[in-house]
Amino acid sequence: MWSVGASNLLGYTPDEAVGQNLAMIFSFEDQLQGASHAEIRGAMQNGRADDNRWHIRRDGSRLWASGLLMPLKDDGERIVGVVKILRDRTQFLEQDETVRSSEERLQLILESATDYAIFTLDDAGALLTWNAGAQRILGYERDEIIGRDARILFTPEERDAGALEWEMETANKEGRAENERFHVRQDGSRFWGSGLTMPLKARHDRLGYLKIMRDDTERHLADQHQQVMMREMSHRVKNSLMLVTGMLAMQARATDIPEVKRVLTDAETRVATIAAIHDHLWRQPDLETIDLAAFLKDLCNRLAQTSNRHTLSFDGSPCRIETDRAIQAALIVNELVTNAFKHAYPSGGGRIDVTINATDAMISLTVADEGVGLPDDFDLDESSRKSLGMRVVKGLVRQLRAELTVAKTAPGTALITKIPMNS
Repeated sequence: MWSVGASNLLGYTPDEAVGQNLAMIFSFEDQLQGASHAEIRGAMQNGRADDNRWHIRRDGSRLWASGLLMPLKDDGERIVGVVKILRDRTQFLEQDETVRSSEERLQLILESATDYAIFTLDDAGALLTWNAGAQRILGYERDEIIGRDARILFTPEERDAGALEWEMETANKEGRAENERFHVRQDGSRFWGSGLTMPLKARHDRLGYLKIMRDDTERHLADQHQQVMMREMSHRVKNSLMLVTGMLAMQARATDIPEVKRVLTDAETRVATIAAIHDHLWRQPDLETIDLAAFLKDLCNRLAQTSNRHTLSFDGSPCRIETDRAIQAALIVNELVTNAFKHAYPSGGGRIDVTINATDAMISLTVADEGVGLPDDFDLDESSRKSLGMRVVKGLVRQLRAELTVAKTAPGTALITKIPMNS
C-alpha cells in the first residue's frame, strides 16, 4: 500500500513503490547500518518503533522526517506486515539548527566579552547565568555563583536601599534601567560599576533580567578628581573676584565725581554677583547642572542685603539646567533687579518680585516692580544702546537664545525672559 501523502512526500507513485524494499527511502548510510531492519525488529518486539532521521526522495533529495513504524495485524492478531507513518520535519530541523547556531554565536560573544560582566537573574534575584567577564570583574567562578542571590554583588548600603529592586522595577516600566554605583567583588573590595539592567522576555512571558556592566572605577575617580579641581578653581576665582570688588569699592569711596562713583559702584555690584555665583557653584555636589530656583533664591537674598529701601522677594519651583546657562540667567536677574532698585521707585523704596515658572521646554523668568513704570515711548532696543546694564542683558539673552519682553503692569513694570530649557 502507498498513500497519496507518501507520493507527495517521497515522489514515488504507487506503481513504482509497491513491492519495493522499504530500505529504498533510507539514506545510504542508514542502509549500510541496517536501519530499516532495526526499525522492523523494534516494532515487532515493542509494538512500535519511533525514529527521526534523514530519508531519500525519488529525485535523490533528502528530507528530515519524524516517523513511526508499527506491526500490521489481521483479524486474528497475526502480523502480516508493517505500516510506516512519516512526517516531513525538514523546516523545523532547519529552524532548530538556526536557533542552535544563533545560541552558539551568542554564547561565544558573551564568553569573549571579558571587559563586560554579563549575567542574568530571575524575578527573585537568583543568578542564572554568568559570563567570563563577570568572573574577571567580580571574582566569582561560574559554579560558585549560579543560584546565589545577586544582592551579594551590591554594597550593604545599596542592598538596604533596595537598589536591585529599583533596577528591576525601572526595567519593567521603562524597558531598561541605567545605573552607576559601587559594587562588591568576591574579595570584598569595591569598584564603580556602570551598568544597564533589562527585562528578559519570550513572547508574553518574562523570564528574568539581563544585567550588563563594566568596571568604570578609573573614570569615576578621574571625574571626582576633576570635580575637586573645578571646585578649588571656582573657590580661588571667587576669592580673586572679591579682591577686585574690594578695590572697586575703595576707588568708589575715594572719588568725589558722582558719575565716576556710580560707574565704579555698578562695576563693584556686577563683580560681586559673579563672585557670589562662583561661591554658590563650588559648594554644589554636581557641577554640570544646577537647581536654578535655589541658585536665584540665594542671589536674591544677597541682592536684598545691598538695599535697605526695597523689599526683594523670590518664588519658584525647582528646575535643573546646565550650569553655564544658570550663570547667564543669574546675571540677567542681577542687572534687572539692580535697574529696578535704581529707577522703579525714585521717591523712595518699594517691592520687587523675582519669579520663575518652568515647563519641560521653557523657563519663564520674571522681574516685576510696582513702581512708576516705563515711559509710553519706551523702546527696548533704544534703551540697550544707551544703558550698559541693558546692553549686558540683551547680550546674555542672545547667548541663551532666549526672548525678553516688557509688560506694563499698572502700576509698575514686568520684564519677562523666556529661556529654552535645553541649549
